[in-house]
This record gives sequence, structure tokens and C-alpha cells, in this order.
Amino acid sequence: MRVKIYVFLVLLMIVLSFGINLVVGKTKAPDFTLVDIEGNEFSLSNQLGKVVIINFFAIDCYYCRLEMPHLRTLYDGYSSDQFIIISISVNLWDTNDDLRNFAQQYNMEWMVARDTANVADKYGVSPIPHSVIVDAEGYKRHDHIGLTGEATFRSEIDSLLSGTGNGGNGDSDDSDTGQTCPPYTLIAIIGGAIIVFLVVGIVVAGRLLGWSEPSKKRRSNKHKR
Repeated sequence: MRVKIYVFLVLLMIVLSFGINLVVGKTKAPDFTLVDIEGNEFSLSNQLGKVVIINFFAIDCYYCRLEMPHLRTLYDGYSSDQFIIISISVNLWDTNDDLRNFAQQYNMEWMVARDTANVADKYGVSPIPHSVIVDAEGYKRHDHIGLTGEATFRSEIDSLLSGTGNGGNGDSDDSDTGQTCPPYTLIAIIGGAIIVFLVVGIVVAGRLLGWSEPSKKRRSNKHKR
């Protein structure tokens, strides 16, 4: 009977490890609702079915300015049915008038808004520029801190649109200082394997140390009575 219980526990741990793998492998991008500089309300959740770049910036950020032509090239390179850009100013001193002038200067025809809903806090934004790529199902897939080149973004966007999942880094001359998300799937697999080995180890140690002896003694005492 004990052997069956041990086998059941081991199988349960294996199943749980696969469950952890599925859950931890992807992280939902926090939803938010903002009003763009033209007065139109929009939400991230309304963009399902498209790959989205959420670009956190500020007007007085030098590297943010350098990154805008890269984003413009991306904007021109994809259908709006497949891909969109949302630029969010984290500097609340950037007024709508300032942002409209900035958007006109850099030919930003995509959604631009002030961060009036603390979206930057939800995404852990500190240094800027900071760009997050969200897949068509609403999951965070790539995270870039610092000036990121168009080729890096394009590689990742293409892989998501084609369904292959993870894009590689762009060419080395893209001045890309961003980083992709950690390999959560690999971490989950390793964690599940550790759990299984721990359970097996406890079972083996229990048999070697005779943890079942008290029950044997109780049964023998009953026979003596």
C-alpha cells in the first residue's frame, strides 16, 4: 500500500511540475486605459490580436529622441491589423500640447499619451527609454531598457507574428542595450525536477531510516494481546 502511495505522490509532483511550466511560462501584460493626445480613450486589452510595443519615454530624454526614428521605421513596415505602437510619456510635465508638437516633429502617427494611470509603475519602468513587446494574446514577451535598434525589434516582432515565439537579438551595431525576459519555461522545468527528486529522496530516506517501524510495532502489540 505504501508503495502505491509513494508512486502516486511522485506522479502528482510530475503533473504539478508541468502545470507550473504552463503557468509560469508566460506573464500577462498589465492592462491599462489612457486618453491619447487627441482625446481618444484606449485600452491595451482592446489591442488583442496584434503585437504591441509599449514605449515609455519623455520629451527631454535624449535617447528617447534617438529611438523614435527606429519606431517610425517599424510603424511603416507592418499592417496596423498586425502591429501597433503605444508611446507613453512618463513625465507628467509633458503636456498634451508639448506631446503633439513632439509627435509632429518625429512623425509619430501612432498612439501617444501621458501616463495618467501610473502604467510605468505596473511595468516596473525606471530608466527610459523602456519598451515592452506584448504578443497578440496579451502576454509580455520582450523587455528592452535603453536605446533599442529597429532590427532588434523587427526580429522579435517577426517571430511573434510567424508564431515561432522568440526573436533573436538584432545586429551588433544597433546600439541595443535592451534585455529579453528570462527563460521562465526552463526555470519551471528545473523546479519541477527538483521537487520530484526531493519527494523520491524523502521516500527513500524514510525507508532506510525505518520510519514505518512504529506502525509495525503497533501491529505486533495487537497480536500479542
